[in-house]
Parts: sequence; C-alpha cells; structure tokens
Amino acid sequence: MNKTGFYLAYFLSPIVPIAFYFTTLGWPINLYGLSVSLGIAAFMFLCGQFMLASRPVWAIKALGLKNLTRFHSTMPIVIVGIAVAHRISKQVVGLDTESTQADFGAAVLVLLSAVIVFTVLLMATTFWQKLEFLKKFKAWVYGKTGLDYKKSRVLHNLTLLIAPLLLIHVLLASSSDFAANPIGFFVMIAWMLVSLGSYLRYRINGRSAKAEKRQAAK
Repeated sequence: MNKTGFYLAYFLSPIVPIAFYFTTLGWPINLYGLSVSLGIAAFMFLCGQFMLASRPVWAIKALGLKNLTRFHSTMPIVIVGIAVAHRISKQVVGLDTESTQADFGAAVLVLLSAVIVFTVLLMATTFWQKLEFLKKFKAWVYGKTGLDYKKSRVLHNLTLLIAPLLLIHVLLASSSDFAANPIGFFVMIAWMLVSLGSYLRYRINGRSAKAEKRQAAK
C-alpha cells in the first residue's frame, strides 16, 4: 500500500458503517443524516487512533514512521472538529442533547479535547512544537512537575478510557437499535475491538522486547 492508498482507505473507512446505518434509517439525505455520518466518522477515526498508535507494519511502509507519528498527532484535532460538528448538527435538528446518551458523547468530547491540549503542549512532535514559546512552556512544566516524556506517555494512555465511553454513546443512539441495525452495530464494535486489541498487543510486545534487551545486556 502506498501513501495515497493509505489515506484513501483511512478517510473512507467510515463509509461502510454509514451505509448500513443509512439503510436502516431509510437513506436520510438531510441534516439528520449528516449528523449520523459525522458521529460515525468521529467514532471510526478515534478508534483508528489506537490502530495508528500500534504502528502496524503496513502503515509504516505506506507513510514512514515519522509521517505516521505526525499523522497520529494531528488527527485528534480533526476528530474533535468532526465531533463538535456532530453535536451542533444534532442541536440544529432538534435532537435531545441533554440525555444520558448525549452526556456520554459530551464526556468523550471533553476528554479528547483535554488529551489534545496535553499532547500539543507536552508531547507532540509536529510542526507546532517548533514554536519557541511552546518549547519554553514544555520545559517549564517538565521542570516544575517532574514530568518527562515517559511519564507523559503514561498519562496519555488514559485515552483508553475514551473508547468505551464513546461506544456507550454510540450504542445508546436510537440509530444503533440492534433489532433494526445488527450489522452496523457489529461493525462499530468490531472496529473498536480490533483497534484496541492491536494497540494493547503492541504495548505488551513492546514492553516484552524492552525487558529482553535489558536482560541480554546484563
């Protein structure tokens, strides 16, 4: 897979679940349909973040490790933008944004926004870290709190809490009714499980490899 093929596959990945949802809903080509599409896209891309974080071989071959890392660091901003547009479109349509289902969505949005701020200021390796004031701020925070990149990664891994919250938000949606939409329901769950499984395997194997290197060095 080349770079173009990777980006096409990545950004078109929500089309499959969107098609199943639209089939169930009667193909609503309107603002409500847009809201559903945006919500599904935000879910798929957020789960995709765990897949990108696992550094799959095929993705590294397509983008290179440096570009893959940059893409992973940039996508959360896109995801938050999509999630905000999803919530706004729900409000415009007149859907309930005060329900338990909506509250889970809002919680995900707040957590994801906090992760973005944390990552941009203290961890990201993208172009904005070249800004002098961000370099100074990062050095100041690390000096005052005792944080370093390794400890920041531990805090960053709290994003694992976001996926289950978002899944609850998705499953509580009326459009996710299992009786009416079993395939769309399973596609969303399967993608989350595959992405999280890939990430957890990467973390476990990575730690095992580091332990073996330390043992061999003794």
